Amino acid sequence: MIPGMHGISRARPVSETVDRLMRKARSDQPAASRSSPRVPGRPRRKLGLRGALTALVLGTVALTALLIHLFWSIAARHNVGDVVGQLNRQIVESIHHELHGVLDDASSMEEAVRSIFFQGTIKVTDEGKREFVFLALLRSQPSLSWISLGFPDGGFFGARKASDTEIDMIEVKWDAAAGTARQRTDYYTPEVGDIIFNNREFEPSTYNATAQAWYRRAVAENVPGWSRISEFPGGNRQAISISTPLTVDNRFVAVINVVIDLARLSQFLSSLEVGKTGTVVVLNRNGNVMASPDPSAIDQQQNGEMPHLRGLSQNNNLLRVVSEYLSRSSVNLTALSETSQVEFTSAVDGSGYFLTFAPLHFDDWVVATVIPANDFLATIERNAKLLLAALGLLTLVIAALAILSANRLIGAPLLRIVGQLKHIESFELDAITRMSSPLRELDNLSAALTQMSRGLASFQKYIPMALVRTLVERGVEARPGGRQQVLTVLFTDIVGFTGLSERLGDAIVPVLGEYLEIASSAISARNGTIDKFIGDAVMAFWGAPAPNDRHAVDACAAALECQRRLRQRCAELDGKGVLPLRIRVGINTGRMLVGNIGSSERLSYTVIGDAVNVASRLEAVNKLYGTEILIGEDTCAAAGDAILVRRLDKVAVYGRAQGLAVYELLGMAAGNALQIPEWVGAYEAGLDAYARRDWASAIELFETAIAIRGDDLPSQIFVERCRSYLASPPPEDWTAVSILAEK
Repeated sequence: MIPGMHGISRARPVSETVDRLMRKARSDQPAASRSSPRVPGRPRRKLGLRGALTALVLGTVALTALLIHLFWSIAARHNVGDVVGQLNRQIVESIHHELHGVLDDASSMEEAVRSIFFQGTIKVTDEGKREFVFLALLRSQPSLSWISLGFPDGGFFGARKASDTEIDMIEVKWDAAAGTARQRTDYYTPEVGDIIFNNREFEPSTYNATAQAWYRRAVAENVPGWSRISEFPGGNRQAISISTPLTVDNRFVAVINVVIDLARLSQFLSSLEVGKTGTVVVLNRNGNVMASPDPSAIDQQQNGEMPHLRGLSQNNNLLRVVSEYLSRSSVNLTALSETSQVEFTSAVDGSGYFLTFAPLHFDDWVVATVIPANDFLATIERNAKLLLAALGLLTLVIAALAILSANRLIGAPLLRIVGQLKHIESFELDAITRMSSPLRELDNLSAALTQMSRGLASFQKYIPMALVRTLVERGVEARPGGRQQVLTVLFTDIVGFTGLSERLGDAIVPVLGEYLEIASSAISARNGTIDKFIGDAVMAFWGAPAPNDRHAVDACAAALECQRRLRQRCAELDGKGVLPLRIRVGINTGRMLVGNIGSSERLSYTVIGDAVNVASRLEAVNKLYGTEILIGEDTCAAAGDAILVRRLDKVAVYGRAQGLAVYELLGMAAGNALQIPEWVGAYEAGLDAYARRDWASAIELFETAIAIRGDDLPSQIFVERCRSYLASPPPEDWTAVSILAEK
């Protein structure tokens, strides 16, 4: 007989168990710990917590410290609020001035270019003169990035400020007949006095000016206006531009476009001093970062990507505070019409911050500043501490005695009790020890915690502690509710368990216990959640409550590991009169409801849904094909190249009208490389021939699979089907779907 007796039970609801243990702990307190008159032979009555606190805090230490703290807090926050308000107004005015200065420069440049062409000073077709004008104008305006023309035939001509020492002249010409475009790029180095030509390059291009947002807006509205763009010839960058149609002699000839890189605005923000350690960011109403001194924001803008506040906040603590405040507060950036200043305490680090949001009156932009409160309060708090120390000298003796006594009687014991509560919270019950205290309340509390830990320890065999610990850590409350998630569920069963239990009688318990131990260990090792034991069956799922992107792979690995361990154990006990055990496993992936299912009195953290039912049916389908592990098509797709499978059949399981592709799990891919056996290829080729109604070819391929593998029941089943169809062909509407009439 297999050694080791293991109990088999269902998981008891956590809330019910904990509530009952708390009631038991209170009722099981020793009689000596309850308040009663002192009698000879009994321990001396312990000092009450309220009396000890009253005696220890006697004096004016706490009151004096409280008054000083309140006085300095009120005065400091009032003054700091004024200082922060003035600083933020200056910052907003500086950004507003810079932004609108740049916008005005762009507008003026756009009007100047339009006037040059409109007045006929130079012609649009005069390439040499327009190139000279664009180079000179762009060099004279450091804040601008592009001056360009978009032509009705899709062509493009523009000057780009590649750096402070280089200007590129880019021209894209379209060949309408061939439908292709060629880009010519001239490189210039602007020096004092003259502009020096460096190099010229030609390359194919797909850039079409008429397809750009700035071109379409100018043509549609026929007035100057602003656009946000990112696509340029020769590379992408996040930018804004002002564009206007150019009409010469009452004929539309081009669209003028003047561009400002958002990265230049971000670099301007880098030069601003926001308190000591604060920062400033310009957002639009959707949370996109239009300008930020964060280096990653500048890199993204220069690479044509639009940074978002959520993305930048992952590596920038100050931007994380802005994102946290916007997600938790009722501030609506879309409706923001005036400056809003708040003081905010972050739930992540517990620190205070001053936040300001102000509209920039351009498009939908908002400037946000965040300044740590410590930038302003540190000096004030330091002075407050000095004053507090001076006042504390007057009551030094009383304060010292009170602190020492309170720490010994209350502080240290409470800290130890808090530590033990944390052990209980994480179900580390072996770390709970009984502590003795001269205070009655603390002594009783320690006794109650000890009783609670003993009660919880007794029920560890009935409760899935790993699941409970995960639910507690993730803050899942013990009340009915759930949500839809894509998970992977597994059902496993012992082959012939009913007959085995009849033969063994009570001796089946240790056999079943060791099997369940093997299954539980394999599932837990692969991050699975054991749902329940149902006799010899095990139900488990992956992907909840802890997220797991590899839930399908882990479920397959757990099934194979359970199969391997069971075979290994049976091999170890071979010849000792122990019956070998085989299992059947069904695995399926899909959207299912996961959560606390049940009533207000009794809950079970489980999964339900059609995908769960399919997994249960797949476990039973093993009986028909003589297989051990079957997985659904969604599991196969989710696991991908991580597993080795055989496409077994397409079946309509009991209760479903549509066919489902079923796969036999053969193993895990070694070294992330698929090594499909030769017989699998022959079998799957036979399936394809079977689906095409090519019965003779299918028989030959299935017999090839049998010959290679030695013995393969699914191949034999399909050989019999094909021979039957050769003798009596199916109707014309026949499909290669096996319909199962039983669960």
